[in-house]
Amino acid sequence: MWTVSENPPAEPSGKPPQWLAGWAGPEDEQALLALFRRAFGQDMPAALWRWKYPGPGFCGTVARRRDGRLVAFYGGIPRDIHLFGAPARAVQIGDVMVDPQERGVLTRHGPFFLAATHYLRQRVGRTKTFPLAFGFPSSRAYRLGEHLGIYANVGEILRIDWPALDARPSLWLRARPLDETGAAAADRLWLEMAAALSRQIVGVRDFAYLRRRYLEHPTLRYRVLLASKRLGGAPFGVVVVRELDGQLELVDLVAPPERLAALAHLVRRLAFGLGKPRAYAWITARHAPLLAGETGAVSPENIIVPALAWPQATPPADIDGRWWLMGGDTDFH
Repeated sequence: MWTVSENPPAEPSGKPPQWLAGWAGPEDEQALLALFRRAFGQDMPAALWRWKYPGPGFCGTVARRRDGRLVAFYGGIPRDIHLFGAPARAVQIGDVMVDPQERGVLTRHGPFFLAATHYLRQRVGRTKTFPLAFGFPSSRAYRLGEHLGIYANVGEILRIDWPALDARPSLWLRARPLDETGAAAADRLWLEMAAALSRQIVGVRDFAYLRRRYLEHPTLRYRVLLASKRLGGAPFGVVVVRELDGQLELVDLVAPPERLAALAHLVRRLAFGLGKPRAYAWITARHAPLLAGETGAVSPENIIVPALAWPQATPPADIDGRWWLMGGDTDFH
């Protein structure tokens, strides 16, 4: 097994390796956008790429052919989290892609394995920059990582569908768009949520995060609503929704878990008011029953929550079923 400071080993045939792993920076932007187009058959807006990977530092690792052609990418997006009640940093793996013309994808000498392990070995582990990595790989990407000994299953994303609700406004809750005037209320709700999830793993959802993630998104439009009690005005929760054709997506929320059903009820009424017959959400399996309540239909989405499966990382058994994740934790919803 080669170390992170070395070149990868020669091919089994004894020939020099076809690909070399290294770090990707801002100067690789155009090559990475071209790779995205080849890998996924669609364009990634440059503004979205820069929003996801801001700043002058490394945005992930790449595999290149010996002629310099970039053929694989393994992106890393830092995320502040609470890890069993303590502040920490995780990295969200995103935009994993391999040029469809390349061979050897399924081997430990292939470009995917080289790019992935170059990043993970140097940045992720109990003594590294990020104690945890997470992501939302497709079934194919997860199976590939599992086959190569990189990933282990520590959870599942489920989908919840609700019918829209034709009902009068709530007598005890009201909702208004979240802006700077609600920053203190949003921060308070995040602290309440974090305290309630102190034995789990949850991404920070304070006002600064909500503003950048949703209110300043370069390509998608969200409604971010602050729900408060009509009597006394105490903040009750934040919901983030996105209008789609025929349905309303509950993308994210900020509240202690015992308030999930009430916030889902609010979203169902909002869906009706916007002319959407249905609302839906993604959430980790552990929390799905509470969010679904009595009216939500829960179904699989075939998305596995992965953990790293090697000695330097936090053991998968220690975090199995412990993540709180929703659609807004992805980099593509």
